[in-house]
Amino acid sequence: MTINPKAAAAAIEEYLRPATFPVAVKLSGEEDMPEKARRPRTSLGHPINICQGISITRHMGWTLAFLKEDHACAPSFVILGLAAEPPELNLSGVVQPLFGETAEACTLTNDTITRLPLGKVKSIWLAPLARTGFEPDVIIVYGSPAQVARLIHSALYRKGGAITSTFIGRNSCACELAAPFLEQKCQVVVPGSGERIFAHTQDHEMCFAIPWSLMEEVLTGLEATHKAGAMRFPTPFLGMRCRPSFPQSYRPLEEAFGIK
Repeated sequence: MTINPKAAAAAIEEYLRPATFPVAVKLSGEEDMPEKARRPRTSLGHPINICQGISITRHMGWTLAFLKEDHACAPSFVILGLAAEPPELNLSGVVQPLFGETAEACTLTNDTITRLPLGKVKSIWLAPLARTGFEPDVIIVYGSPAQVARLIHSALYRKGGAITSTFIGRNSCACELAAPFLEQKCQVVVPGSGERIFAHTQDHEMCFAIPWSLMEEVLTGLEATHKAGAMRFPTPFLGMRCRPSFPQSYRPLEEAFGIK
């Protein structure tokens, strides 16, 4: 990998202009943390959700480190591999009838969720990509559908194909962290209900998760497709370059000024 986090952040800023910082994520198998990182329990006085941490990092620029006791979201203990062994509770019962009419429907949905192996992750680090002092595992970029579309173009530029992602409207951390880390594939993410309620992710926002191993490939595609000019961000709307059409009553005035 020849690109560094600061250069990657500069390229994303130049070609995408995201409203918030791209977030670098490290899923560490050790109970450690980067220098000068803040822990939610000590800095805020209580645990928070990982999606809240991502929002703090992308909006406020904090470097955060989550150890097990910093997590407030119980489902994330299973999704992110924080638990050492499976819980005795039936997970489908936890979300039924909130997200499914029957336990069977909830089980079918839960079985689609990508999970990290239990006991694999001991700490999770978050930092703005431009100020990352560690080699990340996953990069998360939030933006509008137009900005996410540009990242899809970029990820497909070199090898083609299609981006395939799973959408269930909740447990965003599975798509943002677990799936790209395990599968080493880019993911399109529709932020779920919990992320919007707790982390204030806006209704117009989506995100795109990139394994660090693919970052150079995605940035190559981002630059190349931008220079090709078929699509850029901000969107080069055709209407701005079309000849305007005015009511017929304007014709005498147009003729008076010689507009043809």
